[in-house]
Amino acid sequence: MLAWAVIAVMNLVAGPPLGHDEAAFANLARGAADTWLYRSRGTARLAELGFALGGADWQLRLASAVVGLAMVLAVFAVGRAVFGARTGAWAAAVIAGAHPMVVRSAELLGDLPATAAVVLGVAVLAGELGRTGGPRWRVALAAPAFAAAFYLRYGSAPVIAIAGLAALALWWRPIAARPWPIVVTGAGFVVLMVPHALHSLAATGSVFGVLRVSSGVPRRAYLGEGLVTYLTSNPFVYYGALVAPLMIAAFGGLGRTLRSRGAALLAIVAVGQLIAIGVQSHAQPRYVFVAVALLVVLGVEAVRPFARPRLALAAVGAAWLGVAVAMIPHDRAITRSRGTILAAAAAIVADHRTGPCTVIAQKVPQLMWYTHCDGELTRTADLAARAPGRSRYLVSTPYTPLDGPAFAASHGVAVVELPTGSPLARVWVVQ
Repeated sequence: MLAWAVIAVMNLVAGPPLGHDEAAFANLARGAADTWLYRSRGTARLAELGFALGGADWQLRLASAVVGLAMVLAVFAVGRAVFGARTGAWAAAVIAGAHPMVVRSAELLGDLPATAAVVLGVAVLAGELGRTGGPRWRVALAAPAFAAAFYLRYGSAPVIAIAGLAALALWWRPIAARPWPIVVTGAGFVVLMVPHALHSLAATGSVFGVLRVSSGVPRRAYLGEGLVTYLTSNPFVYYGALVAPLMIAAFGGLGRTLRSRGAALLAIVAVGQLIAIGVQSHAQPRYVFVAVALLVVLGVEAVRPFARPRLALAAVGAAWLGVAVAMIPHDRAITRSRGTILAAAAAIVADHRTGPCTVIAQKVPQLMWYTHCDGELTRTADLAARAPGRSRYLVSTPYTPLDGPAFAASHGVAVVELPTGSPLARVWVVQ
């Protein structure tokens, strides 16, 4: 917990300007982008806490950084529930040095908080359903855990469904013998989904409308693109120096570990997420954090017969230290790369005086956040439509390159370029 928290604080202090997705949630918190239905409202609520504190970048990230601490506890909990406290503790120590996760420990994103909630839900199911006397009423705690995961990231829906169905299939006998705790758990989850259903119904006219919109957003070049990337990328870079060999060990040791139904649940959920997300979307490490966390637990259990505690402790410490040493240079590099966006935003803020304004670019969330203007994508913008009293700006950066004069000419309007102080950032005022 302390190791994770140290890097989270480093990220809060030295963190770069908000990224694309972070700025989108910040805009939602400010009420500037109500039409982004696919953005999880739970993460926007975390941003609202930061907005209430003052709205600085570090303040916006504070709530998600605090909630993200639960990631370490969740991994320990699921390891303890299935294999014992020692496996859970070592798995948690590995996660605290897994660079794809800890570099995002203070980002305004729902991935880590949602992952922690899913893993906690799985821990509750495995711990209670695996009891000799059948599940106790505390199994109902899985309902708020899974509901929190859903609200923090709508993409958690498939893995929640996989976990629930797998648990029913693996423990159908004890569930049939004592069904009411599971019935209450399911009913509790349904009740907790009512606010989302009402929101979806009001926004789209359908209870599942928001989920349909969300499922159509992830880009992919072809069906299964993400799965190919997950299986063929350099695992040490993509998953972590210690995580990669443990994931391999997890698959290699399945024959032994799958003798328990708890281990089978972890394996089914992990592989299920890799397939479900990999088939539907392009790949990013943060999309499959649940699978990574559960495979680390399985991997730790698989290598425990060959335990060398001192060597393992040294490896865990070295992995964490490597991330800690690289963290500040990493953040500074990202800050430099996003400097062009800040330069463009500063030019717009300096030029704009009164009335509403609109930034037009290929990607707009960061520009919207730092300029307080509305945003419009170039593919839908109509510059020929007059907007009396509204200032409109075309923006080109390395993230969103645009030939402003040519784009304006295609709409039959003229533009005037503003100075930005950066050769890579260009801003034009639409006349």
